[in-house]
Amino acid sequence: MYKSLAILIICCVSFQFAFAQNFGNFPKIEKDKLLNDLEILYQGLDKFHSGMYWYTPKDSVDMAFREVRKHITTDLNVLEFHKLIAPLVALSREDHTNMYLPKSVKDKINTEIKFLPLTFVFLGTELYCNKNGSNFQDYVLEGKQIETINGETPTRIVNNIGELFASDGYIKTVKYSDLEGFNFSKHYFYYYGQVNQFEIKFKGIEELVIIKPLEIEAINQYLNSRYQRPKKNKDKKVLEYHILNNSIAYLGIHSFNNDIIKKNSKEKTLSAFLKNSFKSIAENNIKTVIVDVSKNSGGSEGNEGLVYSYFGDNYQKYKKVRTKTQKAILDNGTDKPITLKAFGFFERNFTNKKMKDGSLERKESFGKGLMAYKKEPDYKFSGKTYVIISPVTYSGGSEFSNMMYTNDLATFVGQETGGGYLGNTSGYGKALVLPNSKIVIKIPALQFVMNVAPKLPIGRGVIPHYEVIPTFEQYRNNENASLKYILEELETKR
Repeated sequence: MYKSLAILIICCVSFQFAFAQNFGNFPKIEKDKLLNDLEILYQGLDKFHSGMYWYTPKDSVDMAFREVRKHITTDLNVLEFHKLIAPLVALSREDHTNMYLPKSVKDKINTEIKFLPLTFVFLGTELYCNKNGSNFQDYVLEGKQIETINGETPTRIVNNIGELFASDGYIKTVKYSDLEGFNFSKHYFYYYGQVNQFEIKFKGIEELVIIKPLEIEAINQYLNSRYQRPKKNKDKKVLEYHILNNSIAYLGIHSFNNDIIKKNSKEKTLSAFLKNSFKSIAENNIKTVIVDVSKNSGGSEGNEGLVYSYFGDNYQKYKKVRTKTQKAILDNGTDKPITLKAFGFFERNFTNKKMKDGSLERKESFGKGLMAYKKEPDYKFSGKTYVIISPVTYSGGSEFSNMMYTNDLATFVGQETGGGYLGNTSGYGKALVLPNSKIVIKIPALQFVMNVAPKLPIGRGVIPHYEVIPTFEQYRNNENASLKYILEELETKR
């Protein structure tokens, strides 16, 4: 009841602003065609998204769609329509569910739309100017905390523009971290439209700073003239192993993507890296291991279990892995029907079993299976373990964190993970192109329900035992604030 009412209020707030704002000179799309797109979107999420109703009940989703239908009473351009349907997609509460504007629209935005000409970073919930791409130079703005923009606090703004994209469950850290760089300015436009000027209150500057919006080309010219471009790191380290002192080792595992690991690590595979690292840990009698997955947004399935195998006993890590359906046919009665399929022949027939409700569930031991890992490693570690996490810790990165957390194998430091503790809906994402607006929605088909103890609130990620938020200086200098905290605050007190 209360969730439905909250969704209704959110949708009505979006309606209030959607038609009065200036989203640029884009062609209008006929009302009936928009309603047809809305029906295809509903069917796509309802029939194919395996985790659509994990956190948001179906009756609440249905109510939200009905409200949007009632408010499409006239022709709209693609950005006006985007603002209406983005909160509907976000009701999936699954960060693997993504929306993309048509290329022609993005190209027009990049050449004609004027944006807030700053880049930003949220450190916790505090907003900072990182770089100044405007023609305002009366004050140094870099590193200044922002208190309000056009009278609204950053928290209020994130509450608004955060309606336009999903995060896993009810995790809020992602809503802030995803707005790093120029993403804040772009999403500000997607929600508020074009504005004539930005009145910004910076902490430490008494008067309001008035900044005029600029096109991207002009912003880039200012940025390129003021800041040195970061050098491309030819030795990009996705996997790091360091002995920090006689008793502490650091493992930086920044990706689980096998292709990225092969390209950017000397070992070429995660398994070889781990074997070499833990052999060294054993030979050097290391007492403490720090595993850093704060930059790990996932990758190839199974790698999360591979790392976990060096710390914990094997167990069934997934309660189940399921798809709602193998094939969904979307038909609004006017446009050509769209078919979305989940599995190929082998997985459909051999690695999954069909359930009474028509869904498919992964078999326990065949193929990737449900267990944490396949093989016990040679060099198991049983000493003190820390895991560094952040809102970027996501998908496979968060699954590793979930396994370590539920089995009490580590002390967690940093910020709440971006990936949900209960699991995620990902894998076999299919691109649904709405036939008239050409907006693309990537719908994930595979729901991973993790076998975790009820230690955290429903809909949250792993919450660190010690929260560490970097200062702006640490952020700008690319310092690892959580690692510093572990070495200076936690290890020295042991």
